[in-house]
Order: sequence, then structure tokens, then C-alpha cells
Amino acid sequence: MRRSPDFIIIGAGKCGTTSLHRYINEHPDIYLCPIKETYFFIEEPIRRKQKSFGAISDPEDYYALFENAPEKSVIGEISTNYYAYPASAKIIHEALPNTKIIAILRNPADRAFSSYQMRVRGGHEKREFDSIIAEDNRHVVRGFYYRQLLPYFELFDREQIKILFFEDLCRDSVRFVQDLFEYLGVDANFVPNTEERRREGGLPKNKVLHKLLTQKNPIRTSVATILKPLIPLDTRRAMRQKMVKENIYKAKLSPESKQKLIALYRDDILKLQDLIQRDLSSWLR
Repeated sequence: MRRSPDFIIIGAGKCGTTSLHRYINEHPDIYLCPIKETYFFIEEPIRRKQKSFGAISDPEDYYALFENAPEKSVIGEISTNYYAYPASAKIIHEALPNTKIIAILRNPADRAFSSYQMRVRGGHEKREFDSIIAEDNRHVVRGFYYRQLLPYFELFDREQIKILFFEDLCRDSVRFVQDLFEYLGVDANFVPNTEERRREGGLPKNKVLHKLLTQKNPIRTSVATILKPLIPLDTRRAMRQKMVKENIYKAKLSPESKQKLIALYRDDILKLQDLIQRDLSSWLR
């Protein structure tokens, strides 16, 4: 009998899904898809562009991912890109009408700034954050939660949808994850290791140094060549990672930028709190 996901965590990105993936994966009664971000339930033209990132198109390849799941386990998948494409709601519903849909959200202004910082660290964003705040900007657009979650609420029963919050995860990670375990129908008394800190954001103190340490360049190649016979690879990697970390500072979202973002998100936040019946007024302050 072909196995398929009992639940899918659809996103949103930069809201704690990496930590959540780790915690869920520890539960003995849950079998989590061995690939995070399969892109399977995304329209084919978009999915085709993600082929280099491991996008799966063949149904047989997708369902084969769950062949090793223990007989009585609860099966799950985490693909934050589903949330970003509204058409995915229909595709998932047609294939798995009874699956549970889970989303984890975060103050959208903070989420946008976190996304921006990640792109800066990766060398893909060079503009100042305040200059790119616009409704259609890639860092901003995924914070319009209402418009991106509405297709799921229109297709799935409300009992099949659970909305989680990053703020709750930070406040009490054990209680947060045990509540999720209860919703999934597995042992809610299981306590995963939540001591390991989630990936922290930040911006480079010295952008030139950060680029030298994180991107391929002649200087980095030359240094590696000199050190190769003297220092083991694992030690060199650890040294480089330490230098990268020490060159990162914890950036803060300016009050001016936050006010701009709140103005953009206000209507969406008000609609979202009506949709999910949760007070989100803290996001508007």
C-alpha cells in the first residue's frame, strides 16, 4: 500500500521551520520526509525551475520517499515553498484531501527583516533594507499571510488546519511542540531536545571580510592551498565558521522601517486575525 503524508507543514519561511523540523524528527512515532523542500505540490512550470534544488516531479519518486515509514507512524513533509504559491493548496487537496495542513507564522515585519539578512549574508542582497520596502519585494511579499493562507481555508476543513506562531515557539518550545504532537495524534508527553539554539540571523560587521570567508575567490583559494598540508579540512572549516560567526552582529529593525512595514501589512493582519480567530494586535505596534 502506497504511503503518503498525514500532515504537511507548508511554511512560512524564516519562521522557525528549521527548528521545528529538528524537533518533530526526534519523535519516535513520526516519520518525516527525508527531503526538506520537495517542491512536489507546486505547478509544473515553477517546479521545473527548481530542478537544480532537487525538485521532485515524478509521483513514483515522491511517494517512494515514504516507503520506509514504520507501519503505524504518522508521516509528514515540510516544504515552505508550498505556502508561497496559492495554487499549491488545490494541488495538495486534489492529491491528499484528508491531510493536515500546518503553518507557522511570525510577526511579518520581523520575518521580512530576517529574510533580508539571510540574503545579505549569502551575498545576494546589497541594498539597504529601508530602500527595498515595497509590497512586491521578495522579502516583504511572503508576510501577507492572509492572502496566502486563504486558499487552504477555502479548500480544507478548519479542523485540518493548524496555525502556529514563532513567538510561541520562542516563549516555550517544549509546550509548543507538545501541543503540535497532540494535534498530530502521537504521544504528546515526548520531549525533544530543544536546547540547541535555532539558526540566528544578523548582518556582517565587515562585508569585505564576510565575502572573502563565504564566497569562492582567489584569496580564499590561495589560503586553502597553503593550509591544506598543515591543517586538516575539518579544522580549517571550523576555523572559518568561527571567523564568519564572529564577524556577524545582531541587527535591529529600525522603528522607521517597522512603521513602513506595519502600514503595508495592516489590512492583511486584520483579515488574518478574523480568519484564524486570534488577537494579532501586537503585530500592529
